[in-house]
Amino acid sequence: MKKLDTLEKEGHLIFPSIYKAFYLECLKVVPKTLVGTDLFHDKHELKAWALELLEEDNAEIFLTEKDVVFMMHQGYMFWYFKADGTKNPNVYFYEEMSLKPTLVTDLKTFLSEYLNEKKDN
Repeated sequence: MKKLDTLEKEGHLIFPSIYKAFYLECLKVVPKTLVGTDLFHDKHELKAWALELLEEDNAEIFLTEKDVVFMMHQGYMFWYFKADGTKNPNVYFYEEMSLKPTLVTDLKTFLSEYLNEKKDN
């Protein structure tokens, strides 16, 4: 938890408690549905990689200082949310060449229902 607190302070971020619980869980074991997906808990450079992808796509740089890229898959798609103190922020998805993000759902739903749904597939 200390590492997460440091990341918040250094980045002037406020992570929602539901994300903190997910982060801590991933330190123990990564959900089977996410094997092959880079997660923020061990790859803090995900935002830099996301910005590179946007530049390569000649897309508008829509990520702000408060946005946390918490998942990236194979370097061509990523998910992010705003860590500005909102208890249950929206999760957005960007895929290579789409040029703009799309709203997926709220973070609580994404982390619980969406990931559980993927397990069943």
